[in-house]
Amino acid sequence: MARIDPAESAARSSDVYVFYTDMGDVVGPFNPEENPNYRFLANLEPCSDGWRWSAIAIVESPNLYELPGLADAVATDPLDGVDDTAKPVKHGGKVLRSPPHFPNFGFARLRVDEGRASEVLYRIEDSTGYSGSAMVSGAFEILVEIGSDNADEVCKLLMALADIPGVTEGGVDAAQVTGEGYYYRPRKRRVGRPEDEEG
Repeated sequence: MARIDPAESAARSSDVYVFYTDMGDVVGPFNPEENPNYRFLANLEPCSDGWRWSAIAIVESPNLYELPGLADAVATDPLDGVDDTAKPVKHGGKVLRSPPHFPNFGFARLRVDEGRASEVLYRIEDSTGYSGSAMVSGAFEILVEIGSDNADEVCKLLMALADIPGVTEGGVDAAQVTGEGYYYRPRKRRVGRPEDEEG
C-alpha cells in the first residue's frame, strides 16, 4: 500500500496542538466522556528556559471555528484558557501521539532557519527517541515528540535537537510530560508505564 503524502496527511488531519499556561493539574479533573474531542492531554515540566506552558493537548477539531470552545473545556478558571495553538501542515515520518509509545516522553517546539523546515523535519527522524513530528502553522515551525524508557533522558534528548542543522540558535523550547498521569484516548495513563501493559 502506498504511503500517504505527508502534506496530504496533515491536511486531512483534524488535530490541533493546544498549549496552556498556569493551568495547574489539568489531567486529574479531566473527564474524557465530557470531552470526546480530546485525543491527548498532559501536564508539562520545562526542560528549557524558553518553555512557559504548563499543559498540552491534542484536540480533534474539524471546524476551527469550534476550537476555542473545545480547547477551553479543560480550563477550570474562565480567565485561563488557550494560550497558543498550532495546526499541522505536514507530518513527519510518524504522527505525534501515534503508537508505539515510550513510557516517558516530552515535546519540543522548534524554530528553524527560513526555507529549511522540510529539511529539518526529515532530519529529526534520525534522532534518538523520535516518536513523531509535524511542521505547523503557528508561532514556531515544528513540533516534535521524543521519548525514552528512562525518564532522566527525555529532556537531554529533546534539547539535543538544537544540534540539527537548520534549527536556529536558541530555537528549541522543550518540556517533559510529568505528574502521575496523562490522558491518551481512550483512558488516563500513568507516566513511565508502557501503554501496552495497561488494561
